[in-house]
Amino acid sequence: MRLNIQAVEDCDPEALRALLIDAADDLVGTDHCLLESQLPWDGHPILLADAEAHPVLISFDLANSQAALLNGLHASDQLSAALPWVNQVYTGLRQLEKKPRLVVVTSEPPPGYQAVLTGDQSLSLFLCRVLRVNDETGVLLERLTHSDLASQATPPSGVQAGNRPVPLTIAPESSPASDPPEPALSEQEAHYFQQL
Repeated sequence: MRLNIQAVEDCDPEALRALLIDAADDLVGTDHCLLESQLPWDGHPILLADAEAHPVLISFDLANSQAALLNGLHASDQLSAALPWVNQVYTGLRQLEKKPRLVVVTSEPPPGYQAVLTGDQSLSLFLCRVLRVNDETGVLLERLTHSDLASQATPPSGVQAGNRPVPLTIAPESSPASDPPEPALSEQEAHYFQQL
């Protein structure tokens, strides 16, 4: 069977919402439960409960990665502020006592994502591509993990980041005892420095 694979550049947000709900096993884990497909806050994030009955917010925007991150952080704060209401409405959840997990889905890493990922262990970032394979549309998801931050290269301004993390090779620090000796000064160099 021949596969005809095409990238879908302009995916309707509601179609993307349905695709992400279908792909929730990859985003949240198996045995999840959909609580709200469209919360009434900016970006209209999705609310699910994971296998341990903890709430998970999915914020997405393929066109604007910064909006996806900021809307998700804002919705997470709003959900945390509404704890009594959340615990009454969603009785299947364990009593929410801390911020829900946040999953951000976007086509490229948002600005400043390294600092946010490093500072918030409850946040996950997924890079997403919408593809049409033959007549079926689906999403390709790539998780950017906290451990990837050590291997991320920041591209110079004006350079587009690639789809894959760029690994950096970091040489181990050498101890002072193993440093090569500095070359001796020539007679002219020694005379110059003595005159200073």
